Amino acid sequence: MKLSLARLCFVAFLTLELALSLTIFFLYQSEKDLASQPYPAGGEQTKRVLAGEIVGLTGRMRAVAELIAKHPQTIASLASGSEQERLAQLSNIEALYPDVAIRLLPADTGAAAGLYAAPLSAVHAQLPPNGNGGVAAKDAHGTSEGVLTIVQPVTDPRTKTLLGFVVVDKGLSELRTLFGRLVGRGNYVELQQFNVNGPYDVLLHRGDASLKTNSLKELFDLPGTTWRLVVWPRPSWVQQAGDPYQIHVGAWLFATVWLIVAMGGLHFALRKTLLSDVDSVLAFFSDIRHFRLRKSYPIRLKDLQESFELMYGLGKLMVGKQKQVADYASIDHLSQVNNRRSFEAKQRELYKTLADGWVHSLLILDIDNFKQVNDTYGHDAGDTLIVQFGKVLKENLRASDFVARLGGDEFCVIFPNTPLKKAGELAARLRQSMPAEVPLAPGVLHKLSWSGGLSEYKREDASENMALSRADGALLEAKRAGRNQTRVAA
Repeated sequence: MKLSLARLCFVAFLTLELALSLTIFFLYQSEKDLASQPYPAGGEQTKRVLAGEIVGLTGRMRAVAELIAKHPQTIASLASGSEQERLAQLSNIEALYPDVAIRLLPADTGAAAGLYAAPLSAVHAQLPPNGNGGVAAKDAHGTSEGVLTIVQPVTDPRTKTLLGFVVVDKGLSELRTLFGRLVGRGNYVELQQFNVNGPYDVLLHRGDASLKTNSLKELFDLPGTTWRLVVWPRPSWVQQAGDPYQIHVGAWLFATVWLIVAMGGLHFALRKTLLSDVDSVLAFFSDIRHFRLRKSYPIRLKDLQESFELMYGLGKLMVGKQKQVADYASIDHLSQVNNRRSFEAKQRELYKTLADGWVHSLLILDIDNFKQVNDTYGHDAGDTLIVQFGKVLKENLRASDFVARLGGDEFCVIFPNTPLKKAGELAARLRQSMPAEVPLAPGVLHKLSWSGGLSEYKREDASENMALSRADGALLEAKRAGRNQTRVAA
């Protein structure tokens, strides 16, 4: 029996449904056991997780303050009384601890004398006062402006003299994040700060405030701070919601329906993705047959990507080899410019564009005294001259110009999208840029010159070769006139 996506999704559904049913059953049994308890152990969990996180946060602040206070440069900068040294040390410290604000205050400043009524090395929150002299009110989410502050004295290690204070400040945002992440709906939690002038100030609160009317609350003092956590837990939902059997059956039915919809959507998405990738692979093989490749083929499944990349690499090699063979068929083996076959194909291509108003020109060239080179130095020297001439043409023409060897010492240059007058200027520039001599053999230099005939492809021409015939006639005129010149066909 062959596998199918539908069958695989159905097996996955049965597996998940079994796991879901077992989970609901064990939850039902657990809730039955909890039903006899008046309250769940929510406060203990808050103490273990939230309190631990807060104490850890304040402990890290305290460790930073103690480390800075004991640093020799901190002691030296405060002992010197130089504001410049103190600011320099403060700049160094701030670079090491970018997530907190740090102050270094000498012991004799007014700020140091009057700002820190809280116990030293105890983290507390500085909240801006409201208009009535009390703490600023918080919003509905328990957020309030203010900073966490810890003060650490700096003393001279030899004389034990108080030199100043290290003050580490940190915003309340991290505490708010902890409250938002760790306080669930099952409790109402307040973070309170000791206030010598009255009741505790509420720094942050989160949860269902209606639970505060519940007489049951749990208090946790947070060591090393002036804070405490107060937790009002919610009674078990089993006690409030009614029949646990009906609740769990309803949850099972809801989850089962959700699983059916999810598996149906998964099957549809997988089938669509797989068919899309199959279409890409088919397009790839179709392009290989026509010896071409696109820049990319969309493969959506990561599992197929690596195998397809291997196939794509092999395909590039195949297409590259095919193009190499095609290039060999279109390139003259001696001069390494286009051969006669490529020239005729280019002519046909450009001739079709004349009806649309395009203008192209043609230059045919013969190397002067080529037969004399063969007769004097041999055919190897003649071949060398052809190679050198082809190289010079490629180096001194535009990238858009088409160079071909028609046979023997006869070459041709097509100037695409170039009128006759502009082609004449390009031919003159080519003649000026040619080297005066080229080496044919060790100690043998040949004076390089050529004769040329120039013509333009015309819309009224009966065939693409008529421009070549006119250029050939102009070439004969240049040879009769003494060579080393270019004539333009009438």
